[in-house]
Amino acid sequence: MSQDRRTALDEEDRELLSACRVGHLATASREAQPHVIPLCYAVLDDRTLVFAVDEKRKPAGRVLRRLHNLSENARFAFVVDRWDENWQRLTYVLIEGEGKPLEDRPRCVEAIRALRKRYPQYVKMGLEAERHPVTELRIDRVHRWSAAPS
Repeated sequence: MSQDRRTALDEEDRELLSACRVGHLATASREAQPHVIPLCYAVLDDRTLVFAVDEKRKPAGRVLRRLHNLSENARFAFVVDRWDENWQRLTYVLIEGEGKPLEDRPRCVEAIRALRKRYPQYVKMGLEAERHPVTELRIDRVHRWSAAPS
């Protein structure tokens, strides 16, 4: 078993993040009420992940819980994993940091471009920086675990 802890993504982290189509984002309210959801994401650089509020069905007139939680408590945890019946192939990356709305216009356009490149569904959906809020997940801790020896 190997373990690794860092403050930024390395090449192996990026490979796993690229190979996995969905991760799970954990947030908590001000009162520490946890909330975990599956999430489509893109890697912008070794310290930043992004996600957008797309047009899939959502409750009308409500702020999404993940966004509400991040506005009250910016801390998050995000995990991607590779599951296999052969437990020697198990691996995951756990990322922790702070999330906030991405307001820098050029960076927002870059984020949408990365999300559209990763998920063809976003191209068909018409995901655009002008209409779809983007959240930046700034990384301050990365922990990778693998059942395989290093």
